Amino acid sequence: MPSYRMKDTKGDERDVSCSISEMVEMKSNGWEVVFVPNSNSIISGRSTSGHGGGHGTSDMWKDTLRRIKANNPGSTIDV
Repeated sequence: MPSYRMKDTKGDERDVSCSISEMVEMKSNGWEVVFVPNSNSIISGRSTSGHGGGHGTSDMWKDTLRRIKANNPGSTIDV
């Protein structure tokens, strides 16, 4: 059975284990579903992703970006 973080009409949040149809019924009675991201699904830090070829980007990808920039005058790609 799925688990949802729901907020009742008074604004109190709680975890509710119910079927999808029960969750839809609760929403029609004024409840709201609250999105809570999984801590493992958040990407952060410049070491794993960079702006246009930052730290952690392969040299092959940087070469591809350089070729794109060279073939497109006025390009704002940051390599």
